[in-house]
Amino acid sequence: MKRFLPLFMLASVGLAQIQIHIEIPPPAIITITTAFQIALMPSLVVIERDPEPQGIVVVYRSNRPYDVYTYHDRDLERRGWVRVRYRARGGGYESEYRRGRARARLEVEDRHGRVRVKVHEE
Repeated sequence: MKRFLPLFMLASVGLAQIQIHIEIPPPAIITITTAFQIALMPSLVVIERDPEPQGIVVVYRSNRPYDVYTYHDRDLERRGWVRVRYRARGGGYESEYRRGRARARLEVEDRHGRVRVKVHEE
């Protein structure tokens, strides 16, 4: 009996299965006006979120302003906005977008470990 106990333990461990399910939530969508929405970057921590008239300011904990700019730029283009102007300056990026007569602006700037994003409709 003592001989078969380790063999039984080994067989029972070999048959055990562990299933892990990881669910990644979809990005949070912020509605600024009825026709203007943005999605928050899902892989970063949001430190601050301040609504403004016709826009919003979001501060992420990150040191990659270009990645944040690229995410929001693609999100706006996916929602039908067309980039008409782009400007990169020291530590920041600015873009203007149009959709019909509506205009929007995206500003991203690096603030030493934090990335400030301002999106507003004009």
